[in-house]
Amino acid sequence: MTGNVSEPGGFYRVNFPGVIAGIALIVLPFLDVWWFFALGNAAVVIAYSPFQVLVQALGTGITSPLMTSLSLALKVIFIYYGVLLVAGSLLRVREEGRTRADFLVRVSARKFLWLVIFFVLSVAVSDFIINEAFALMGVHAQVPYFTGDSVVPLQLGGVSVKIPVTQGFTGIFTVAIAVAVLSLGAALYQTRLVLVKTERGLRFRRIRKVDQPVAGEEQPVAGHGGQGR
Repeated sequence: MTGNVSEPGGFYRVNFPGVIAGIALIVLPFLDVWWFFALGNAAVVIAYSPFQVLVQALGTGITSPLMTSLSLALKVIFIYYGVLLVAGSLLRVREEGRTRADFLVRVSARKFLWLVIFFVLSVAVSDFIINEAFALMGVHAQVPYFTGDSVVPLQLGGVSVKIPVTQGFTGIFTVAIAVAVLSLGAALYQTRLVLVKTERGLRFRRIRKVDQPVAGEEQPVAGHGGQGR
């Protein structure tokens, strides 16, 4: 026998995954890079995320105004999306603001997942460009895609030199994947689930969609009997 279910209200209507994901979106742009590539003993280092790009050659940093501006723009945009996600998740507690809350979550929740997918594709393209550059230089070497170690053989003045290559994702990228999944879950939670109190404690309940009247269709009026011909 199931326990009685009380109508959800106040705190219980908050989209908790959305609040957590939104706060994470606000913080994540200030964390470290997501992927790195190192040639030799840090002779050349390339490390980046959508929010920052670090390039060093022989200990000297190389900056690009275009990449710096693009990274800053992405940082501002996704902090904004994080604020929208938190706002929409909290506004869910008020029934009169439910439509606006659903809109805010719908607009912001899925964007970060696409950013992560685009980032993974950009890493694949970077590895492809590096391998093509080696081929053009006549270097018989292939760096693994995404993550791994390899060796680049070079002939310098008749001397064979092997230069180590290291690349891989950082721990922050794992956090980014978790945030992307949580954001997607927040979008689903917003329209499909609500937390309710039962005699057995807190439970999740699926939101039932109320049938809307079809335009132009007459609706019965309660409290009036049918009239004779």
